[in-house]
Formats: sequence, structure tokens, C-alpha cells
Amino acid sequence: MTTPAERRRAALLARADGLAADLDHWLGLTADAAAPFPHHHTQVRALDAALRPLLARVREGEPRRSDVELSLIQEVWCRLRDALAQRWDASTAPFLALADDFAWSCYLPALTAARSVADADPPAAEPPLVHLTRYAVPFALSRSASDGRPAKVGQLQRALPVPLVGLPFVQSRHLPESVLTAHEVGHCVLDAFGLADELGDLLRRTTAGATWWTDRLHEVFADLWGTLCAGSGFAFTLADFVALTPDGPPSDRYPVPRVRVALVADTLAEAGHEDAAAELRALWNGQVPASGAVPDVLRPTVRTLLTTPLDGFGGKPLLALFPTVPDALLRATSEALLRRAPLPPGAVASAGRLVPAAALAFHVAPGRYTEVVGVLTERVHREAAKYRDRGVRGSVPADVPKAAGSRASARLADLLDSW
Repeated sequence: MTTPAERRRAALLARADGLAADLDHWLGLTADAAAPFPHHHTQVRALDAALRPLLARVREGEPRRSDVELSLIQEVWCRLRDALAQRWDASTAPFLALADDFAWSCYLPALTAARSVADADPPAAEPPLVHLTRYAVPFALSRSASDGRPAKVGQLQRALPVPLVGLPFVQSRHLPESVLTAHEVGHCVLDAFGLADELGDLLRRTTAGATWWTDRLHEVFADLWGTLCAGSGFAFTLADFVALTPDGPPSDRYPVPRVRVALVADTLAEAGHEDAAAELRALWNGQVPASGAVPDVLRPTVRTLLTTPLDGFGGKPLLALFPTVPDALLRATSEALLRRAPLPPGAVASAGRLVPAAALAFHVAPGRYTEVVGVLTERVHREAAKYRDRGVRGSVPADVPKAAGSRASARLADLLDSW
């Protein structure tokens, strides 16, 4: 007759085997272009490489401790699994496919530049995974913090090789605000490619008041990155977003709203969109006077951040990572969406272009946008789907996700040991 301890041990092993089987299941669902979700294969491979060694640790460990560790591993995996599983829901799948396309367009410039660095370690993370949440604002989980057991789960989550980007559920019915995904991807880029140290050193060498910048580097970089990714579609949407709380940011790590607007206006100008930058400044100064005019003393530092060659990107500056897309073309694309007209010559019907165009269309003419929202939204989904490649995204060659996952697995084990 078996003892309670033996049965408990057997149950622990069965649960570990069950989680391993679920990892196998998702590897199969993303295996190749014929699978349901091929875009997520490198993400799932990296997660598998991170978590499967921990299951071996659970099987070999002391049962009581292993039971606690398995529960933490299960919770971490289920967060990612739940995000993946949202793609089975027919009501949200089209939006998430579009959001994944847009997030990928925002992440790819960094990945492409990093690949050019000889003998460099692969990035710490695969492309971020977008999912819908109950929260009112977009967020990248890598920036979150909490107490108690949730803090442990959050630390494990942040050590995984796939960052999560959460979007408010209601954005699945309102495309314009999803352009703010570009900001969240900026957080992921800064973390995955290890740019914070290099940029912090750059600021300390070149900028008066460097402490202010380094204390807010994550948010500043994310705003600059979002503007480079999505141009005035991002810039005007962010300005409208922060205008809701013009007197202060949610925490000290954010610049105050008028400074955020100034930063994105300067970024537009440095990217060659001087007219859009001037329009953004005039809009803010005219409509949100209580917060004070946007300052004009930030541009030298913005220029430094955008034009200084970065070792992490093979000596390329941030501005060089993005193709020059005239602001006039983005505006013409947004007008074509509003008028249900053919896209202008030179416009690309990809998520990376259509999402910013939809955001700009709403900003310019919210009434007209509302009148055509159903047709416009369906068109954006349809056109972006035609442009979409069903192939595997993320790191190449094929062993890179496994290497990133293995490094993450070591970090996860160290965290478990520290508790």
C-alpha cells in the first residue's frame, strides 16, 4: 500500500508531466506555416527552453519545496498561455493578429540592427506577445511591480525571454489607441537589447542635468521609439492621451505631460517632420494652457539620443533604423481611409503603416471616423492580412530562441534558489 507521501510525490510528477505536455501542445500549434499560429513559434520555443529545465528540477527536488516551485512555474506559464489562447477567440483574433503585426513592425528594426553586430549575444527576448487585459491603459509587464507572492511571479515573468504587452480590452474595438503599443515595444527593446547602460553613459557624458534624464530613461526612450515607429499617428495620439492628466504624471519616472509632448515633437522634427512637430506644439499650447507651453530646450538631448551611433545596434543610431516615410504620405493614407478611397501611391498596406494612419484619421476628424468606423476597421484588418507573411518570426538561426531560453532558465533557477 502506498503512503500519502508517495501519492503526493506521484501527483507532483503527474502535474509536471502535464505542464510539459502543454508546452509540447503549443510547440505543435506554432510549428510551421501550416500550423494555426506560426508567428509565435520562436516565442514558444524560447519559453519551452526556459521552463522545461525547471520541470526537471521539480521532479528531482524535495517534494514540499518542489510543490511550491511548480505552482509558481505553472502561474507564470499560464499567463503566457492565456495570452496565446486569446487568439482562439473569433471576436478578438483579428485584432490580435493586427496588433501582433504592428508590434512586430516596431520590434523588427531593433532585431535587424542587432543581428549586424559581429559575435554579439542574441537578444535577451523574442518579440513581445500582445494580449488584451482588464486594465485601462497599455503596459509592458516588464515595468510592473507588486508585493508578496505576486511579486515573485512578476520577477519570474520578467526573467522570461518573451515580454508581454497588455492592451485594454476596449482597444480591440477602437484601433486608433492601439498605436500606443509602439511605446510599450520601446520598453521591450530597451530591455531586450541591453541599451539602458549604453544610453545612460551617453547621457552622463553629454547632457547637463543627466540625472533627470537617466531617472526617466525608460519612459523617454519608449516615447522616442514610438514616435520613430509610427510618426505623427503616435505623437498626436499620445498627446491626446496625456492631456487627460495635464498637471502631472502617474509616477516620478515619467516626464510631466508637457515635456512628453515636447519630446515627441522634437523627435518628429529630428526625423524630418518639422511641420508636424510645429502643429503638435501649437495644438498643445493652444488646448492645454493650464499645463504650460511645451519647452523648447530639450531638442539637443533628443538629437543626441537619436543620432549617436550605438554599439548595441552595430554602430547605427536610432534614426538610421527606420525608413523615411514622409508625413504627407501618412496623412494621405489616413484621408484615404476616411474617404474609403484607394491608398495613395507609395503607401504600404501593412499594419505598421495602417495602424498609425487610422490613429491620425481619428485625431484629425473623429466625427468622420465614427461615421465610417466599421468599414474602416474591416478594411485595415483585410489589407494588413494580405500583407501578412504566415512564416515564423523572431530570431534566426533556429537555435537562437533556445539559447535565449536557456539563459532565462538559469535566471529563473537563481530566483527560485533565492527564495
